[in-house]
Amino acid sequence: MKLVRFILAFVAHLVLGALFLCPPAVAQVDKPQLTVNLTYNAEAKRYEVYAQSNFTQERFLLGPSQISIVVPGQMPDQSLNVVSATAHWTDYSNVYAPAVAPLTDFHGIHSMGKNIDVQRDTPFMLFAFSLPAGYVDGVRLYLNDQDPGSVKKGMMGGDFNNTLSNHRGAELFQRGTTQADLDQLVMAEAKPGAPAISVYPNPATGDAVSLTVRHFEADERLTVRLLSASGVELYKLENSADQLVNYQLPVPRQLVSLVYLQVERAAGKTGPRTLGQKLLLVR
Repeated sequence: MKLVRFILAFVAHLVLGALFLCPPAVAQVDKPQLTVNLTYNAEAKRYEVYAQSNFTQERFLLGPSQISIVVPGQMPDQSLNVVSATAHWTDYSNVYAPAVAPLTDFHGIHSMGKNIDVQRDTPFMLFAFSLPAGYVDGVRLYLNDQDPGSVKKGMMGGDFNNTLSNHRGAELFQRGTTQADLDQLVMAEAKPGAPAISVYPNPATGDAVSLTVRHFEADERLTVRLLSASGVELYKLENSADQLVNYQLPVPRQLVSLVYLQVERAAGKTGPRTLGQKLLLVR
């Protein structure tokens, strides 16, 4: 009997020791990110830069940051007229028509940061800027992994990498939609009976096209975006699938050559989350 009690006590001692030695399980959470997209507001005639977080936090401390804008080289060689929305932003560094990219200008928009409230999946504007010509095809965000770095010829040592950091210096920047993303989306093979979208006419010659979505639940909420070839969001609407049959989608007259149509579904739906269609323009 004493032996049994001894064995039980010993086992209990081992179990308790294991509990103290082993850390409690921690739920997996997404790495904090701020996804940045560039849009064009036709009514205000300006470009707007938005960030969207994958977390919620009051008084989140945004640290020193930079978002860089690339514009065609025919634009005037002058700083962008930046209007701050969240924190204070200014066109602090620029390089015009460097030897490595003679048809392109680079603008580094800087901020020292600020305490802000962020809500998961809710976009908030960082800053806006306007160009004398209004919308200009080819304006886009700098691509960290593709555009010329500081050591390239003519870049004058300028570092235009996008960065959004917290107060500890951790990087949160995540690029938004690019043309490569859109091309990959358009090339995705649609399965018979799966959700699909169609646009007519294509090529388009007028100021609107007819959008129809198929094989969605009637009340499913969809987000429709029209994007330039460089990934600039030009138009956005949210509606139920049953309202998106022969829907007249406006195509701004200033757009030329090529745009993309993107339809995004809510998370958790079976089938593709995002669908795309390339729209040719004949103007």
